[in-house]
Amino acid sequence: MIQHKNPAHLRASYLSLDSRQIYEPAKTAFFAVNGLNHDGHQYVESLYAKGVREFIVEESAWHGSIVDKAAKWEQTNIYVVENSIKTLQTIAKQHREQFNFPIIAITGSNGKTICKEWLATLCGSRYKVIKSPKSYNSQIGVPLSIWAIQEKHNLGIFEAGISQKGEMSKIETMLQPDYGIFTHFGEAHGSNFSSDEEKLREKLQLFKKAKKLVYRITNLQDDPIKQIMQETNPSCELIGWNTISPDKGLFTFWQTKGKTAQIKVIKAAQSETFIDSLIDFNDDASLENSTHCLIMASILGLSREEIRIKSHALKPISMRLEMKEGLRGNTLIDDSYNNDLDGLRLALPLLKKNSTKKSVLILSDFLETGIPEEELYTTIATLIHQHKIDRVIGIGDQIIRNKRFFKEIDVYHNTEDLISSGQLNNIIQSQILLKGARKYNFEKLANRLENKSHRTQLEVNLDAIQHNLRYFKKDIGPETKLMVMVKAFAYGTGAIEIATLLQNSGVDYLTVAYTDEGVYLRKQGIYLPIMVMNPQIDDLDKLTENGLEPEIYSFELLKAIDEYGTSQSKNIKIHIKLDTGMKRLGFDSSEIEELSENLAQMPHLWVASILSHLAAADSPQHAEFTEEQVTKFKLAAAKIESSLGYQTIKHIANSAAISNFPSARIDMVRLGISLYGITGNPNVKNKIENVLTLKTSISQIKNIAPDETIGYGRRGKLNGKGRIATLAIGYADGYSRTLGMGKGSFEIKGHLCPTVGSICMDMCMVDISEFPDITLEDTAIAFGGKIQLYELAKLAETIPYELMTNISERVKRVYVTQ
Repeated sequence: MIQHKNPAHLRASYLSLDSRQIYEPAKTAFFAVNGLNHDGHQYVESLYAKGVREFIVEESAWHGSIVDKAAKWEQTNIYVVENSIKTLQTIAKQHREQFNFPIIAITGSNGKTICKEWLATLCGSRYKVIKSPKSYNSQIGVPLSIWAIQEKHNLGIFEAGISQKGEMSKIETMLQPDYGIFTHFGEAHGSNFSSDEEKLREKLQLFKKAKKLVYRITNLQDDPIKQIMQETNPSCELIGWNTISPDKGLFTFWQTKGKTAQIKVIKAAQSETFIDSLIDFNDDASLENSTHCLIMASILGLSREEIRIKSHALKPISMRLEMKEGLRGNTLIDDSYNNDLDGLRLALPLLKKNSTKKSVLILSDFLETGIPEEELYTTIATLIHQHKIDRVIGIGDQIIRNKRFFKEIDVYHNTEDLISSGQLNNIIQSQILLKGARKYNFEKLANRLENKSHRTQLEVNLDAIQHNLRYFKKDIGPETKLMVMVKAFAYGTGAIEIATLLQNSGVDYLTVAYTDEGVYLRKQGIYLPIMVMNPQIDDLDKLTENGLEPEIYSFELLKAIDEYGTSQSKNIKIHIKLDTGMKRLGFDSSEIEELSENLAQMPHLWVASILSHLAAADSPQHAEFTEEQVTKFKLAAAKIESSLGYQTIKHIANSAAISNFPSARIDMVRLGISLYGITGNPNVKNKIENVLTLKTSISQIKNIAPDETIGYGRRGKLNGKGRIATLAIGYADGYSRTLGMGKGSFEIKGHLCPTVGSICMDMCMVDISEFPDITLEDTAIAFGGKIQLYELAKLAETIPYELMTNISERVKRVYVTQ
């Protein structure tokens, strides 16, 4: 049945906007969204064939043959609406209004997910909690989270995030929170707001009908949250806490000792603490986040003693799923911080996605779900069967009791039993997903499975890459194609992982430098068009056999490939490179006429694109030269196309030119280093996210006497006595020798620690004399935190490209996502 209206209700248990993540089709309603770079309507027919029977589609995209076909589908409801996302939000609002238990909303620039998880931990024994899965806090994530509310729940904890004006009001309408936590106010997502005040006002819209709001007062003379909330919602009880004065609101006292901290909270004018808890953290961010949660737990009725006991259960939360290199050819997906059904549904697709390896799932009992065991493990077994997981290993007494529901499963009472069995050594060439409740200590499994030959790692944030990709797609518009550079091991980040993400994100072309790079991508399942920048005549067989498209920059190369195509009766796509001023590779202006005549006589060659390379698109002082290059290119390309008799794709804009010279975009742009959050354009810098973080460990800490020297050539010396830390990174890992002698710094525990002496091949030393809290367990960040790669390259007197591509292959690449 096709109905031109919003659905009054849905039969579905699950809602989805992603055609790739539908695992119980008969229980799923699919929302087709016609977006800027993606149209979900093209998957409606295939999803019907898989068993989906509820669809929400958009009027603007609901046309053509699919309408006639859908009219004949049986037992199917199709709702044709103006906007699928608005309909999703309306349905979520209606669902929320069926329940009358307290809802807590959490927002802020940082710490939302941590506060949500910790508050759920504190309240889990008293309440049946429903919470946002992972970081589902967007215009889509929030309604999907709300839809999971059921009759059995009696407390909701949801996070909310925004990136532009007007979004929070929509979230508030759906959530209608009773209580709120404002975690922290910082710079994140600030580029779409005219001022900090405007951004703060937008965030506080979430609490315009809330009864109570918990937040931290950082300045007793200036409390903007209080000022805005008194305008927005004067009846809301503001529960501001501070660490400054015992006479204002709630006074919080933090006392750190080793790796733990005591948190005491006292009401103004009272001497007795109503919160007195010990937590296993000592950093300021964790102390702030846990204080928010302890106060909210008290508001929800937990006693001082309950809070004290549950505080010990607060553990570090890895906010990102990590994919690590494992032993024996395995890939390890560590997603064990969140062991619930929603988390499992989100993580299981990763085992099969983009991999030809066998899939192995190691999971523990699911604790405190409130679902009867038989129902719970039947559901889990069904999910695993639907995803066709090759091997399942279960840990815990519940799983042992319910193993009959699984088609095939190996079970153990605890993690130690699995380790001692030796079965981990039999897992080879597999993708392994870890999903374990905290009490089962799955970090022991990770330690056994992870390849730890070198403790320095380059962390690649895949979410940040996707954010940056979306930004540039939106900036160039739907009419301009996008080519992305994955040459040189994707600038050192990992060619396969990045190419796979780009392929799934709908880019038009990939580019490599050499034929072997393209062949490698093809063997790993990359099917996108790939341009090869520097093909060799000897590689023509490899090129054509693997569907690679060579860039042609000389008559010698053009003649060779034409003769090859003629002799082999092969039609070959090529890309013509023009030299408009770079003076590196390409046909000069004087050769355009001859080139055009030759191409017109080469029927086996098809010119897919014509391109050139800008020499100084990142240099404002050379703007006139750049504009001249663009003009030359357009004229030359027009002459070639006139001779060919057909239109090609024309592209000259690199990363810098995309933003600096919009006139250079033409038909396609080539995105390179800016994909990784690196740019010299201040306007773009605030709109894209950092992708790369280079981390290492501390090998040793030494006390240094005033007369002692440090490192080769005795070049390093402290100003008096002090302490140094020796780090497990050197120039063989890609940390430049020019950054020695205090020129470079590492971030450790939030402190900037300058290098001391020369950078060694495998190590370097930093001065930690002023920071007694630094220990061997701490991590040192070379770039990606307070130190960004662009600035570090300036200090090293080079460019970011060189630092990125110099990172050694012995440095592990770890891919993280929310």
